[in-house]
Amino acid sequence: MYANGMTVKEETHHYERVSFRSALIAILIIPFNSYWILYLSYVFDSNRPTSIALLFNVVFIMLILIALNSLIRRIIPRGALSQVELLTIYAMLCQASAFAGRDMIQVLVPLLGNGFWYARPENEWAELFHSYLPKWLVVPDRKILRGFYEGNSSLYEAGHWRPWVRPLAIWTGFIGVMSFTMLCLSVILRKQWSEHEKLTYPIVRLPLEMTKERSDLNLFRNRLMWLGFSIASAINAISELGQIFPQIPFLPLYKEIHFSEKPWNAMNSPGLGFSLFPFAIGLGYLIPLDLAFSCWFFHLFWHFERVLGSAMGWRAVGFPFRTAQLQGTWIGLFIFAIWSGRRYFLSVFRSAFGREKGIDDTGEAMRYRTAVWGAILGSTFMIIFGWRMGMSLWFALLFFGIYLAMSITVTRVRAELGPPAHDFYNAGPDTILTSFLGTRRIGKESLSAMTLFFWINHLSYRAHPMPHQLEALWLARQTKANARRLAFFLILGALLGTITAAWGHLHISYRLGLELCRSWYAKAAYRRLASWMYNPTGPNRNNIIFTIVGFLFTVSLLNLRKRFLWFPLHPVGYVVSSWWTFTGLWFPILIAWLSKRFILSYGGAKGYRRAMPFFLGLIMGDAVTASIFSIISSAMGIRVVYLRW
Repeated sequence: MYANGMTVKEETHHYERVSFRSALIAILIIPFNSYWILYLSYVFDSNRPTSIALLFNVVFIMLILIALNSLIRRIIPRGALSQVELLTIYAMLCQASAFAGRDMIQVLVPLLGNGFWYARPENEWAELFHSYLPKWLVVPDRKILRGFYEGNSSLYEAGHWRPWVRPLAIWTGFIGVMSFTMLCLSVILRKQWSEHEKLTYPIVRLPLEMTKERSDLNLFRNRLMWLGFSIASAINAISELGQIFPQIPFLPLYKEIHFSEKPWNAMNSPGLGFSLFPFAIGLGYLIPLDLAFSCWFFHLFWHFERVLGSAMGWRAVGFPFRTAQLQGTWIGLFIFAIWSGRRYFLSVFRSAFGREKGIDDTGEAMRYRTAVWGAILGSTFMIIFGWRMGMSLWFALLFFGIYLAMSITVTRVRAELGPPAHDFYNAGPDTILTSFLGTRRIGKESLSAMTLFFWINHLSYRAHPMPHQLEALWLARQTKANARRLAFFLILGALLGTITAAWGHLHISYRLGLELCRSWYAKAAYRRLASWMYNPTGPNRNNIIFTIVGFLFTVSLLNLRKRFLWFPLHPVGYVVSSWWTFTGLWFPILIAWLSKRFILSYGGAKGYRRAMPFFLGLIMGDAVTASIFSIISSAMGIRVVYLRW
């Protein structure tokens, strides 16, 4: 019995079914969506929709669907899609986009052939690691790879597509299991983070408000929303028209300052930038005040560390050891997130093993018992898969354990902070394990197998699928949707995104050639592997020390926040603001923070809510204009850059 008097059975009937027609619409859109993403980030390397947290390609598609749905509602009211159906499409498109994006399938497909195509007698790749790469997961035949790398060919010629089928089918199966494992973890985490800790999920506030049939914000009838929409559209249009037509004055939305003298030139990497990206201002308004302050403050603090290191002569040894500090920071955030919900998580696990009863999992995407066992079996499969590839069993356990822990941390960061981007640059399990253990102890077989996971462990973690899963479950709860069918559709979206992106990548590559497209990571993974094998190393003492420093710094900040409610700094801001993605985001967040502080000071919570449509309009206007110009410029064969990253 619940507080409102309803029984479990009675409440269950109030959950709206997730319809198959909404999934069918998403299935029809996903191939076009994947191809669009590939053209933007792989062919032109211009607008990269999956480099930011709120995927502008999905927002644009949703706005089109909402407009069409409004028209259908007037003509055939019963045929219109409900909010639950629209959000189901949104969730599936997000899953598909995450895998089709720059950091996953666009890395996986070239990875299958890079180690063989770029092997030369002078680099000795064949002797170094070819024997350690499992042939059932790669495409080693250079004759088949010629068309893929040089272009002017066709995927559909005899013998071209068949060698790709087996490895890509196996990788797709692995992706299915990985997605299911993450979904199980999301189910376990959802109630603790959403209902007990009441995290705000800023990223999905826009799609939630966009799809409401009747909203207290009256979003599409609100003049402030259209004002924000118009301002963002005008700024974006002028900027992009200036790139297409030289006679139109160019309006730069991003300006980077370069320094020539020491110690200030230490800021040149990654750079000190100033931008006026409307979407970042809009998203910054939705972020809690203390977390928004932490984002821009810590970005400048990172620059202070670089300047200090240069002035003191420490840069030569690697100070401020950014990667190591990031590792320690996210590990601290992970431990804190799990520790703060330890009682709830223990209850869930006891319930799964039949040692405790009464844990309410009504309305969840799956029973807690299913989620716990699914996470255990899925993780076990991933570990065995790595072992079959050539990893030592202990190493596979560490690698995937760290990867899933990092996935949970990225998900937590988005649920709590909702930053415009989250770039855990070069702070994943590969750098942690090589720093703490040394490449010599890991061994050539494990290093080679780990290199084939460069696509899930690729430098940054911008478009990660797990945060989108948890956000979809939160949206389902907000709209009283039946999350169990949604869970199936989420996995389906991930698989379709993988398959269509892999096909699109092969199709484009055989036509244009990988080497002619903008694929800077084409050699990075195997160059690093060759370096590891040429120069085996032991544990990196400096990295270990500064990983501990980052961990202690995180714990200290969290303790200060716990002890003093007014303390404004949060380590989440430290972990997301360290690298070059935030060079274009810190200033818009500063503007949003100042705006929100002013509005709350003089208008209170009521003023904050009244102003929200303006900032949501900034996001939508930015997404619509960027999407339209990306389509026009792609059709014209012109590279138009809006987002620097």
